[in-house]
Amino acid sequence: MRLPAVLLAAALALAYNLGGYPLLEPDEGRNAEVAREIAATNDYVLPRLNGLPYLDKPVVYFGAAAAVMEVLGPTETAARLPAYLFTLATIVVVVWFARRRWGNDAGWLAGLALATMPLVLAYARTTIMDSALSFCTTLAILAFWDGRPVLAWAAMGLGAITKGPVAILVPLVTLIPYALLTGAKIRRLFPLAGLGIFVLVALPWFIAVSHRVPDFPHYVFVRETFERVTTRSFHRTAPFWYYLPIVPVAAFPWTVPALGRLKNWRFTWLARRVNPQAQESVLLASWVLGPLLFFTLNQSKLPQYVLPLMPAFALAAARVLTREAPELGGGIGVARRTYVALAGVLGLALVSLTIWLHPPFALTPAERAAIPPTALALGIVLLASGAIVWHAGRAQRPRPALLVLGYALIVMATPIVSRRLMAAVGEDRSSARLAQVIQNSGADVLGVGAFPTSLPFYLRRPIPVATATGRELTSTYIADHYDQFRADSASPLAPQDSWRERAARCPTPTVFVVRAGDKRLRAAFDSLLTLLAVEGHYAAYGPCAASSAR
Repeated sequence: MRLPAVLLAAALALAYNLGGYPLLEPDEGRNAEVAREIAATNDYVLPRLNGLPYLDKPVVYFGAAAAVMEVLGPTETAARLPAYLFTLATIVVVVWFARRRWGNDAGWLAGLALATMPLVLAYARTTIMDSALSFCTTLAILAFWDGRPVLAWAAMGLGAITKGPVAILVPLVTLIPYALLTGAKIRRLFPLAGLGIFVLVALPWFIAVSHRVPDFPHYVFVRETFERVTTRSFHRTAPFWYYLPIVPVAAFPWTVPALGRLKNWRFTWLARRVNPQAQESVLLASWVLGPLLFFTLNQSKLPQYVLPLMPAFALAAARVLTREAPELGGGIGVARRTYVALAGVLGLALVSLTIWLHPPFALTPAERAAIPPTALALGIVLLASGAIVWHAGRAQRPRPALLVLGYALIVMATPIVSRRLMAAVGEDRSSARLAQVIQNSGADVLGVGAFPTSLPFYLRRPIPVATATGRELTSTYIADHYDQFRADSASPLAPQDSWRERAARCPTPTVFVVRAGDKRLRAAFDSLLTLLAVEGHYAAYGPCAASSAR
């Protein structure tokens, strides 16, 4: 088996069962609904959630998903497909760059490494914009590295209207330290043509939205950027060491070969200004450490923030494995021994998971039933992976394709063996079945202190919400402008206690949706209406009728 064939298999594995489970709340449900409303209104300028302006994130991913929905309809596959395509585009860029710089084997291997990292797998299949951001930052850094700053700034412009200023920051906190360490000229990062193309790409959408929503610039630069970085108001704080365990797992198993030449750090440091290979190592290290330091200091922390670092690990792993293939093919290198040991320990842990697992969180019966066979299958695959890597190292002749297949096997198998578990998680964290029950009733819907983010997507329409703050919509912008939106007679936001009159008068049959764990509201509805369904984290009562009040 050759490297291109293994990479093709990995790319197909990324797409396996892409639409086979419901959208997970809150992020997937919310983002898919924003895209559905863009497709329904053909307004590709101002994103909307539940009929209200949604300016928490820029438009590129929403617009891409909406365009796919125009063709495929509003489905899970259409919502997730742009993330997968952006991931494929990132792999293509990495392959193209590494092949030109280090040869064909390095190129295919770098693409394979990137395609088989757990974090890349997770967000290639998730309706979220981090895969699109990673494409933009990867293209920008590699274009700068290749001496194409205009292309780099074009990629940063696209990234800015994908996820905001972080698309500018990640390349710059990579390349400015690199330039300082190696003696390169920083001003070459800022050519006038590059800045001009950035403005040309990013500014039109920014101006168009600012014309329709005058306070948009303040919200973007102050609320969403400055306050997110410097304050804890977004409730995403975490310890200083938050990313230290996440990054090695996110790039596993390729962190092992990527760090295979770490022992040569002293030579790299001393030769960083004169030796091209040392400069490559410095750039790859800066690509990891520069953004990682920023994200560590950032008050808002989430696992997907480090996704743009994964191409650096892929390139480093490919560089080490291809340059040292003759040496490593004939014996057991430190990196290979380390991986085999880790695969053995983790594989046995997964196989025995049901013996020692006591989850610290509640699980549904379907999730409890799906975890043991999934863990067993993953454990067996991991043990097989370690055995393949061991065998490839013992062979008298180098077998690089077999070696990298061993490294890649666990992540390639994950979408296949976790199908049942993902379906169970989707049932618990989605409103797909609740929407089906409501549609069968033929009634209107009112969320009472609750907004299941995927419910409007599955109902194919916005739903009114009785709320005191608007925070149930999981949008900072909508919550900040709650009073303004409430004053609009056409707004889907209703006063907090308006449900009482609706339930008593019932001008039209209505289903009331509340949080399943809200004991106060559920006690009130238990005395008024019939419990229609409890699905996932929400309960539905009704539908009410003119004589339903008791």
